[in-house]
Amino acid sequence: MTPQDHNKMIGIMHLIWGGFNALTLLFVVPFMLFMFGVISRDPHAPPAAFAFFGFIGIFVAALALVFTLPPLIAGYGMLKRKSWAKAAGIVAACFTAMSMPFGTALTVYTLWFLCGPQGEQLYRKGVPYAYEPWRSTLHDGSAYDWEAQRTADANRRRDYVPPPQPPDWRG
Repeated sequence: MTPQDHNKMIGIMHLIWGGFNALTLLFVVPFMLFMFGVISRDPHAPPAAFAFFGFIGIFVAALALVFTLPPLIAGYGMLKRKSWAKAAGIVAACFTAMSMPFGTALTVYTLWFLCGPQGEQLYRKGVPYAYEPWRSTLHDGSAYDWEAQRTADANRRRDYVPPPQPPDWRG
């Protein structure tokens, strides 16, 4: 996969993750409002119950919002290739790390890409991106050496060679 493909995949996965967390808000907030309604109709309800459900409702809604916004912002920024998308992706990865196992997998994939050489080059400021797969094979080569290697690779025949067969251990 190219770095652009990795970036697009991670952006989409962060948007999906943020959408699932937004669903939490859509279920928890109406439930808490329902509980407020039930408690407010009961004339014998203790006042502490009203405060308890209020505190829990606000806490859960704030927690869901904290886990919803960073992945949505990072996903948007990565898909639009914004300059701040790398930082937002790392922050979103830290928030998704707490959700086992899928959030942790998304965190590992995000950090592998963004902190790796392809992500570093994709989000480098002021330098246009160019994927250079030959960089790992040519360390200190001059431009002439690079052209010679590219020409040699283009002229080399690419014949199919089947893989070696494993030995027959049956007898």
